[in-house]
Amino acid sequence: MASRFGLLMVAAGLALPTVADAASIHEKTTYFAVRGATLGELDRDLNNHGPFVADTGIRHPGATEVKFDGKVTYKATPEGCAVDRTNLSLQLETTLPRWIEPKRVSPRTKLIWETLEKDIRRHEARHSAIAKHWLKRMESAIRNLRPERTCQSMEAMVNTVTRRYLAGHERAQIEFDTIEGREVNFRLRKAFSRAISEQASN
Repeated sequence: MASRFGLLMVAAGLALPTVADAASIHEKTTYFAVRGATLGELDRDLNNHGPFVADTGIRHPGATEVKFDGKVTYKATPEGCAVDRTNLSLQLETTLPRWIEPKRVSPRTKLIWETLEKDIRRHEARHSAIAKHWLKRMESAIRNLRPERTCQSMEAMVNTVTRRYLAGHERAQIEFDTIEGREVNFRLRKAFSRAISEQASN
């Protein structure tokens, strides 16, 4: 007997690995072009060409698509039925901006863009890290489940645990975005001031 699950979400069916009990992670990064010589032009291009996130209904300067998938098999034991193998997988596809820098652009605009781009990369990398953390937690929780009297009961328990951890993952992603949204202006001003100081010292 086996049970399968899948979840696709975007934070602001995969082929399963053949190795038993080893979660697999596949990561991919794609880029979209951003053009402009002024901050206003760059902002407009980000808003016009950034990845569209269905959950928010708007375009964002970056996005990470997260997809969990997996298969769990069961085996008979003296106690009844237990988890046999867990083949879990995680697919991460990150979309980031890439500035097509014009020949003439002010040093200040260039520095602000570099600061913003670093923050976007950091933000999306954190989304990926959250997903990886919850994949490990979910895998451990499934492996450590106690046997049930029947395999049908064991499968139901695995499905319950899977839903719980997928929901926990989604809450963690939303919480991260909420905190980041509140602090974005302060964070970018601080990062820009630090970049100016580092530039002056070089």
